This record gives sequence, structure tokens and C-alpha cells, in this order.
Amino acid sequence: MIRILCVCTILFLIVCSQPKTAQYYFNEGAEAFEKGEIDQALALYEQGLKLEPRSALGHNLHGMACRMKFNQTGDHTWKLREITSFEASINVDSNYVPALINLGATHYHSGDKVKAVPYFRHALEANPGHPEAEMIQRMIAEGEAE
Repeated sequence: MIRILCVCTILFLIVCSQPKTAQYYFNEGAEAFEKGEIDQALALYEQGLKLEPRSALGHNLHGMACRMKFNQTGDHTWKLREITSFEASINVDSNYVPALINLGATHYHSGDKVKAVPYFRHALEANPGHPEAEMIQRMIAEGEAE
């Protein structure tokens, strides 16, 4: 019995001592984000980005959390961080559609519809069958009309 307990304890310690991956932090951050724990989500995304600084996914998730923080506080520092995070995601992967759409939406909803157009257009070039293509096309047309 003592031998089984010792083996279980050793296995538990081995499993718990495994280093956490960037994906682990991104997943944990997404769970915190869904619960509305934005500060916790930001901290977890930042931990993941320390491990994997060239993660388009990580930067995009971080941008979404910054957007939510801006919406909560109205502090424009968060808007700038949101834009920086989406730009970082696109710098890692220029065809990463979620970040292209998010950055376009940020500009669009901030009143700069013209600046949103190239991001929306690029997103639809990368994914012509995007489920929101019709809406994005309307947003492009609005930006081009200005």
C-alpha cells in the first residue's frame, strides 16, 4: 500500500513539474476571457507570448482582451495596445484572417472606415468563403465610399 502511494506521489510530481507551453497559457487565457476575467486573461496571454513571441494566435487573443479592457475602462491606452497586438499578429502571419478582420473592425468601429478597407479586403482574399464575407463586403463598400 505504501509502495503504491509512493508511486502515485512520484507520478503526480512528474506530471505537475512539466513545463507549461504557450498553448497551455493561451487556452487558460481563453477560459478566463470567457468568464469575463480580463485581467487574468491578459496575464495568461502575456505568459504564453513570452514562451512563443511569434504566435499569431497569441497576439490576436491578446488584442481581443485589450479590446475588452478598453470597452470596460474607456482608457485609450488599451485601444493602442489592441491595435499593436493585432498588428503583431499580422506581422507574424500576414494571412491570419482573424487578426486581419479584428484590426479592420477596430479601425471601422473607431470611425476610420477607410483605414479598415485593406485589412478587410486582405482577409477576404485569404479566405473568400469567410462566413461573414457579405457583411465584410458591405463594410468595405462603406469605407470606399468615404
